[in-house]
Amino acid sequence: MVQRSLGAAHVGALLVSASYGVAFLLGSGEMAVHAGMAGSLYAIMTALGMLALAVAAPTLWRGGELIWDVFGQRYGPVVRKLVALLSLVWMSGVLAAQIHGGIAVLVTVGLPAAHALAVTAAALLVMSSVELGIAAMLFVFCLLGTNIALLHALIQSNGLSVYLHALPSFFHGIRKAPPAETVVNIIAIAFLVVTGSDYQQFVIEARRPRDAWLGCLLASVFLITTGFLPAATVVAALHAGKLFGLTDAASVVPSIMLQTGGPMGLFSIGVILLAALGSGTAIARAMACALESLRPVDGRYGHAPRILIIAVGCAIATDGQAIVSTIVSLNIVYVAAIGVMFVLHETGRQVAPRCAPLMMLSGAGVSLLVTAMTLSGIGNLPAWLPLPAGLAASACVLIGWQFVPLVRRIRS
Repeated sequence: MVQRSLGAAHVGALLVSASYGVAFLLGSGEMAVHAGMAGSLYAIMTALGMLALAVAAPTLWRGGELIWDVFGQRYGPVVRKLVALLSLVWMSGVLAAQIHGGIAVLVTVGLPAAHALAVTAAALLVMSSVELGIAAMLFVFCLLGTNIALLHALIQSNGLSVYLHALPSFFHGIRKAPPAETVVNIIAIAFLVVTGSDYQQFVIEARRPRDAWLGCLLASVFLITTGFLPAATVVAALHAGKLFGLTDAASVVPSIMLQTGGPMGLFSIGVILLAALGSGTAIARAMACALESLRPVDGRYGHAPRILIIAVGCAIATDGQAIVSTIVSLNIVYVAAIGVMFVLHETGRQVAPRCAPLMMLSGAGVSLLVTAMTLSGIGNLPAWLPLPAGLAASACVLIGWQFVPLVRRIRS
């Protein structure tokens, strides 16, 4: 039973907490070390995705169903479970990124990596049990504190001009990046904002349609305003020579906090950690919902599903990839699997129920295969190839399914 109890401010705060996590904050900082203001790509695309979600919010609210339920009603229980399973795949990548960032923060303050992993996992488990309304207000204060800390660090590095010129610097950096890779990253990030159940869950739980779309709009405005701040802070610190000797790019933001925060440095990164864990909390909730969709369990299992979810995230977090790369690589699998079907659904066209699962499996399978080949260096394939390859495989199944009956009719 959906609890429609969230006002616009609560919806906006929870959407921001689901976005302004490790990838938004630490991931943007990590990318900025190498790409300058273009490192804000994840943050800005998430903000623009919120605008698209605002457009879809009234319809989503009235339907009251997450994406796997919508597809399940149209194509049957098999597709419903496949979408839920694939949702678990991409959400595992996001959760792993939150854990990766939590470890980076705690290691920065001197905690051993193994202990940092345990503390982050325990914190996510505890916070995922907090009531949504309370969590929303808690994260609002943490997010405000995070941005105040970043702004203080930016000023300390004489970087206000970097922030004020962030937009042209961002577009300049994007133009210098490989176009195909940029397009794939944009699709992989923005598509998940609109279709991801971790965002949809809060829209559905709004009190009214107005609260749903207004909450999305508030979240988008906040994310656009703050989206350039992490990268600008890192760029300013680089120009000021404050990052000499940095060995782990993922820890660049907490390192800056410690250097510029004075006696408040530890408090500042503590607030950053708590705000970042908010994203992991939203993901853990959505993953528990997806797991329940796959196989309903009764209450006697208690917190076991969430413990399993967080354990999987911890395992993926040790893969050694960059924070944003971890998210994008698993996002691509999901987009490749349901992308073609989603476009057809939104344009009012329907796939044959028996064809739908084959499209999803082919898209996901080819995408995973090409991803494995690119990571292993087989064939020297470009990093952007897994998404178009998976989408093409899904489309080919659809074309083949429609072509075979046509050939049979012609022959008969």
